Amino acid sequence: MKKGMKIILVLVLIPVVLLTAFFILLSVPKTVGVEYSDSDLQSYLEKTGVNFHDNNASIEDIFFNKYTASGSKEVEGTLTSAEATAIANAVINETSVLKNIRIKFVGEDRVQASATIGSNLSLAYELFPTANQYKTVIDTVKGKTVYIETSLIHQENNSFFAMLSSVSVGQIPFPVDQANFYGTEIGTILNDVLETMPGFNVETFKIDADGLHFKGAIPEETQSLSD
Repeated sequence: MKKGMKIILVLVLIPVVLLTAFFILLSVPKTVGVEYSDSDLQSYLEKTGVNFHDNNASIEDIFFNKYTASGSKEVEGTLTSAEATAIANAVINETSVLKNIRIKFVGEDRVQASATIGSNLSLAYELFPTANQYKTVIDTVKGKTVYIETSLIHQENNSFFAMLSSVSVGQIPFPVDQANFYGTEIGTILNDVLETMPGFNVETFKIDADGLHFKGAIPEETQSLSD
């Protein structure tokens, strides 16, 4: 092959290789890089003093109001990203919508989170009956990674406010304005749940890069009521 042809071939291949690499990078779903171990779970349990058992209420159980809570423990301290991730994964059960949860406190009032959407979406369909009309489409997200970046602040009493700044499912970014529109309904439901949670009370709540700084009370024990 003549030298001139070699140069032309290289010049053609360089942008092709770069574009290929670019699209490969785009195809990798965003995840939050938080590692955790059993020691992080034990650290959380020691800080809070909660009664941990096999039938703990999951995040979804609490959100969908399928749980009972008893007792109340006064807590004051800082929850690290690894500890938050450890307890979130420890309470996952067979009805949980989200698996492989990662939570990272990244700055003032800022949180990143990622999770894998599980195969059991029955709780979601139960709470939002209209979603059954789009079941075929919604079921396509099973196994996909969902990633969010959001603010999270304590408002008053036991209510919170979040404003999403980035959302993606798998490799596909989700329009932030639509996510916040639907998120308002979800946030309202969650605040209603937290306002009525037995044994839960927030005095101070602050997030920074060191973690979640909390003072208040949390239930001593929760039980899942999911079938």
